[in-house]
Amino acid sequence: MDRLFHQRFTIAAKSGITVFVLLAFWFFWQKQALVGLFLMIIVVGMIERVLHTTYTFKRVKPIDRDEETEFLIVDKGRFSRNVNIPVPEIKKVCILPTAFRLSHFILIEYGEGNMASFKPEDDQAFLAELQKRKKK
Repeated sequence: MDRLFHQRFTIAAKSGITVFVLLAFWFFWQKQALVGLFLMIIVVGMIERVLHTTYTFKRVKPIDRDEETEFLIVDKGRFSRNVNIPVPEIKKVCILPTAFRLSHFILIEYGEGNMASFKPEDDQAFLAELQKRKKK
């Protein structure tokens, strides 16, 4: 059975989007429409990434392997490629604070020195699901 987690909408993301929107409006006010339009495109990309990032635990049979394997699939929206992390290859899981300790994120080390960060809405359920899938 698949399990889906959405990304948390942090204070830093809200602040970044707000700053870029205000900056874009300021450039429109100053009659510099090209810069304002460029900033609005950046805002749309930021909102797309924040709203559509999902973390999915899924059991699939890849082409290059003989048996089914648990994967953590990271989908960061329409404009990014998916990242597939085999759950058995996960070596280390840490919960770390962000800059200025406004929030926190989960850092996962997998494979040969690869790292990925996650900000699920429900951290404890995400970690519990990860432990459950890792035990299988």
